[in-house]
Amino acid sequence: MKRLAIVLVLLMATSASAWWPRGHGVLTRAAIEILPSDFPVFMTSGVGVIAHSAVDPDLRKWIAAEHPLHYFNAELLEGKTLPESRFEFGRLCASEDIKLERVGLLPYAVAESTEQLAYALAEYRKWPEHPYIQDKCLVSAGIVAHYAQELCQPLNLTIFWNGRGEDGKPKNTRIHENIDGLIQNLELKPAIIAADLKPEAVDSLMGAVVETMSGSRKHIEQALALEKFLKKGVDYKSEEAVQEFTIQQARAAAEFTATLYLTAWKQSASIKLPGWIDRGKMDHFGRP
Repeated sequence: MKRLAIVLVLLMATSASAWWPRGHGVLTRAAIEILPSDFPVFMTSGVGVIAHSAVDPDLRKWIAAEHPLHYFNAELLEGKTLPESRFEFGRLCASEDIKLERVGLLPYAVAESTEQLAYALAEYRKWPEHPYIQDKCLVSAGIVAHYAQELCQPLNLTIFWNGRGEDGKPKNTRIHENIDGLIQNLELKPAIIAADLKPEAVDSLMGAVVETMSGSRKHIEQALALEKFLKKGVDYKSEEAVQEFTIQQARAAAEFTATLYLTAWKQSASIKLPGWIDRGKMDHFGRP
């Protein structure tokens, strides 16, 4: 019991929230709106399931294995290059005597969930009428959306995730949850977020993840500066700085989510599924 309490304290100390549920839903619908017309129709018509599934990672965030997937405290790496895989990253942390769970695994959650979607889409290419495969793709796309959108919330990427004191040290000011609620509380609409965005597939998945993360981190100071507007009793909804930040990051999140969908679809074309798998026959095993 004591060990469990210690684990929970550690999780609370490194915790970062997410865009609120409706925020993830809005961002995901915006991402689907900007996909090209030749993207699989079942994916665009299944936007409701994708948006629904985009909330799921937060439901299980307090599981020890899930929690580090929601943040990345980049300062702890002191500028070191991010390795391609989470296993290489684990070895890097060990060599620097840094606890992996203190840094977090968010960029790897983004890349790995996209690769999983690519495999589901590879199955769809082979069995395009299979309803279970389509369902799997929709749920997988929701998971991708969640982590992609987390990467575009700058406070998920810093040790100052919940504020910074006058002494320059992390401080619990609750700014994180206030920023997480902005998309929902400002009632942003998918069409506004999606306007004129044109996502494209990328050749280097991890390269795109690192680039997006670097871009998000450039807005950490902008996010922290909003604290004066987000205090209790302040009418922040009419503040230009709040609106500008929210639209800016919402558009970045929607475009990045769509970019990952297109990248997964592109990757799926070159995936060779093992010969022993036959979804047409296997899914009938055990039926009367």
